[in-house]
Amino acid sequence: MAKFFTFLLSLSFFAHPIYLQANTEDNLQNCEQITAIALEKLVPALQQNNYQQLESILGTIQSACGENEFTQRMRIIQALIERKTTGALIADYLSKNYHEILTMRWDYTVEKEHRRIYQENKADFNYVPLNHPIDSLIKLKANALLNSPSYNLTEQEEDIALLFADHLDEFYQSYEDTAPIPSATETARYREDSKLRSGMIISAGAEFPITGSDPLFKTNPTFGLFYSSSMASLILFEGGIKIRINSNDRSFDYMLYDEIEHVNSSASFSIGGNVGVKLFDNDKYIIAPKVGLYYDVTNTGLSEVDYFDNEYGESTSSVRYHNIHTMRTTLALSLMRHIVGKKYIGLEAAYHYVPYDWERNLLTTIQPNYASLQLFFRF
Repeated sequence: MAKFFTFLLSLSFFAHPIYLQANTEDNLQNCEQITAIALEKLVPALQQNNYQQLESILGTIQSACGENEFTQRMRIIQALIERKTTGALIADYLSKNYHEILTMRWDYTVEKEHRRIYQENKADFNYVPLNHPIDSLIKLKANALLNSPSYNLTEQEEDIALLFADHLDEFYQSYEDTAPIPSATETARYREDSKLRSGMIISAGAEFPITGSDPLFKTNPTFGLFYSSSMASLILFEGGIKIRINSNDRSFDYMLYDEIEHVNSSASFSIGGNVGVKLFDNDKYIIAPKVGLYYDVTNTGLSEVDYFDNEYGESTSSVRYHNIHTMRTTLALSLMRHIVGKKYIGLEAAYHYVPYDWERNLLTTIQPNYASLQLFFRF
């Protein structure tokens, strides 16, 4: 008989953790299902400012999943819009480091593999998919609060609205003034998270010829707008458009229908991109050589209108432009200095090879070798 009771005791000892694990898995599955159903109702409720329904839905999520970053974020944005007291809510949100969880969420939303990242880490994101419409709606509401003259936000409320609107650089700049000084580990993690984010680059500078005794295109201003990949990778990618204003050039000859036209160019447009490799990166400075390839179009001012009948028999027209078409090859060296978050300022020196003689209608020889110096800002 004693052996029988010993057997039952042993069986209950081994079965108890198995039961707990199964129960936990059931709870997690229940939380995911309830959150998915709730999200379908949350978006229209927030769009219509139906705060009574909103609180009911949040209560349902919290009963199944417990309090989390998402439920608290929703309650804070609701309180801000309703002009209710938010000090305790915001202090609680920050004390639980929910702002770090949201920062991680905003960082991952811009990743190309954000769907895979979410599927592998659903619980870490409170079962709210990355780039879900509810996130976009909260960002929209937060931006509206920041820009509305009818809301007089406190400094604390303005900071949290910046965070909810995904203005992370501005949030951390302000938050660091009032929050405890972060540890070296936290600072390094924020810096790495910022480097993971893609950005935009605007540039301005000058391009000038480096060969030829009397070049057709002399020193001219240039401007650029580019997409920039993550700065955390060894390989850097940029893609966009560059414009050269041909304000300092001579006229040239262009053959149009067996007639020689004497023309001037007002601008050149280059569409393409660069691939770079980081040779040096100490978090403050980055040095990267780059190689680029662009489709280059130089305006001639020549155009004509073509008239034709469309498929419905209606008379219509289109404009045909006669420009110089070629390719532009670039070799460059960039020096960048980190400012804050994903913002950098830098200087780029480059060599450009532009074979204008590829254009068969161009009669005047235009020298192909140029150099440029660009000041750029990444944000």
